[in-house]
Amino acid sequence: MKGVTALSLAAALAIALAGCGVGHHTPGSAATVAASPQATSAASPVASSVSPATTNERLFANGIVASIPVIPGQVVAGAAMRTYARFEHAEGAAWGAVGQPFPSESVTQIAGGFKVCSADTGSGSGCEAFTQFTTNDAGQITGVSVNGQPVAGRIATAPAATSDGLTISGVAAYRLTDAQNVVVVAFKLTDNSYRPVNTNPALLASLSGASVDMNEDALPATLAPGDTLYAAAGFAVTQISGLFCLQPNDRFGEKLPCITLSKV
Repeated sequence: MKGVTALSLAAALAIALAGCGVGHHTPGSAATVAASPQATSAASPVASSVSPATTNERLFANGIVASIPVIPGQVVAGAAMRTYARFEHAEGAAWGAVGQPFPSESVTQIAGGFKVCSADTGSGSGCEAFTQFTTNDAGQITGVSVNGQPVAGRIATAPAATSDGLTISGVAAYRLTDAQNVVVVAFKLTDNSYRPVNTNPALLASLSGASVDMNEDALPATLAPGDTLYAAAGFAVTQISGLFCLQPNDRFGEKLPCITLSKV
């Protein structure tokens, strides 16, 4: 997602989703906000079918369209939404770290939420619909559906771990909605003393019972003591729980961190 933008306070009629293909973020720059024109009649005004977005929904949208998404902490509540916000940030930062930032996106208010569409960079544009928001008494977002699929049940996390001089933290796994058999694990790496023998990439990743989906990998080419960066790994699987391990890109047997993903 791309540069933070503000949603129009006067966003009106819904735009049919059929006109825009749904797609997961693909790695490009700046976001724009598009408001649907409101249908009116000189003789008889027509009421919009789109309810005004709440303040927190707007803040959520503003954060989600950034190249490295940052959803304000006070906007969401509950383990599932906090983990989802962490995933969006970590995945965007991972692709930025490997030189493939998410492309520009626009936001349009639609019935029940909003639609985010990326710019066509040559391989077609893609859209995601965020609808069915639920909130607590304080107005914080406790749930949302992406392309009609609730985030709850598609998100997992794991505690931090350190092994052989490498720390993994801020782990969040998410089953994509545009590719039902793909899970992406995004995480933060802190290199305390690990020196990889081979590079490009500096390490590999595995998830129990899954094969690697290279199209969703954003693993660092190099690592050196003192480095702190985000990374992501994709797998062709539907399960979001299981043993997730980092592995050296060599045959020297270093024991890098392994963690157990648990559904939130």
